[in-house]
Amino acid sequence: MDHRSQPFFVTTCGPTRNVNAGPFLTSYVSNPSIMAPKLPIEIILTICKDAAQPTFSQREKYDMKNPYSTALSLCLVSRLVRRIILPDFLHTILLRRRHSLKKFANALLMQKAYAEKKSDLFFDYTSAVQRMWISDAFDYFVYAETQSEYEEAQSEDEEAQSEDEEARSEDVDPHLRWGIRNFLSKNDERARNISVSLPVILAAPELAVDYNHLKHIIWRVQDAWSSRTDLNVGGHSSFPGKTKNLTIIRQGHHEHFLHNTVETYVFLASIPHLTHLIDLAEHSLMFRGISCGTESPKFPVYLWMRDHTWDSMESLETFSVVYPHLPPIHDFRSITYAAYATRGIDLHVERFTVSAALYKQDPNTFPWGPPWFPVMNPGNKRIHSDGVSFEVTPDKTYFSQYFWSWDKAWACGLTDG
Repeated sequence: MDHRSQPFFVTTCGPTRNVNAGPFLTSYVSNPSIMAPKLPIEIILTICKDAAQPTFSQREKYDMKNPYSTALSLCLVSRLVRRIILPDFLHTILLRRRHSLKKFANALLMQKAYAEKKSDLFFDYTSAVQRMWISDAFDYFVYAETQSEYEEAQSEDEEAQSEDEEARSEDVDPHLRWGIRNFLSKNDERARNISVSLPVILAAPELAVDYNHLKHIIWRVQDAWSSRTDLNVGGHSSFPGKTKNLTIIRQGHHEHFLHNTVETYVFLASIPHLTHLIDLAEHSLMFRGISCGTESPKFPVYLWMRDHTWDSMESLETFSVVYPHLPPIHDFRSITYAAYATRGIDLHVERFTVSAALYKQDPNTFPWGPPWFPVMNPGNKRIHSDGVSFEVTPDKTYFSQYFWSWDKAWACGLTDG
């Protein structure tokens, strides 16, 4: 497959690599005679494989410096090099921009065409993908002014359709009319792209997704499972999805998105671990108190577990919330909160985890532990009670309260339990 047409970012995180080695390796592999003595092909391929693994912890913005540019160059060297690199290339897929999912779906359709032609360019993505991020939240904040014109229209498809009809009258603001029509068009396209990508999505053990895309995954799986005509389920008597950890990328205006129209959503029923990445703009103040040890996580757990996501997760073992680790209450001057709200700063990542099984028994008597929660130091983990634990990463990542910045932390594994 010609990777020059792929804009989505895929990588495995690890030590910082020399991403400037790409042009040299490309030239050498294409024409090994430029270096004497010649290296064995096995060593060359090992070097290529190592060089093709960049890191997402770079300081530069991804739009300025593609963290996978070396791998993209090496994939064009030869079919052998491409096949060696692809498993690492596809290990972690980061679809972070408005059109990324569409282009990823198109890449899958290209692979389908290769398979039908029995081309040796075919590669089975489902066998390689281990981690997947699907969200255009970055664009939501970049284009927040435009989004605000039709924010209400994004709540439900049916409501948006009704508003679209009303918008046909001359009294409706033309900007709102454009926004609603644009939303409906995007919604149809999102559903189509999710449908094409679904086999890969279900094959990934780690899935991070925002509510806009999650609802389409849930509904598409529900329809396909009911009919047993898709998903390649064949004669399976149990749902074949491999998702082990579902990470929900929260956005404040999408608190509850599922209607209780069925008893159980099959996609959610088999997932053992649920993680929430907080909406930095909406919830930073709340979780500052939790990070500083002055507040209990009881309230956000109670608040967020009221929707039907929780009701359908019959196999849920743990529920976690991930948020920036802020300094103790007496040490607020150690960071500039104005910088956190604007240009951003480097912070550790904190995570609290709740035993879902214990919490479900009786939320009112759940053992949260003492009312004062000791402040965690970076690199440490503490079991606060039988059902609650806290941990803080030893490494930092960049956070900005009002500009989306979870994607790097997730891609580098800093939000993992």
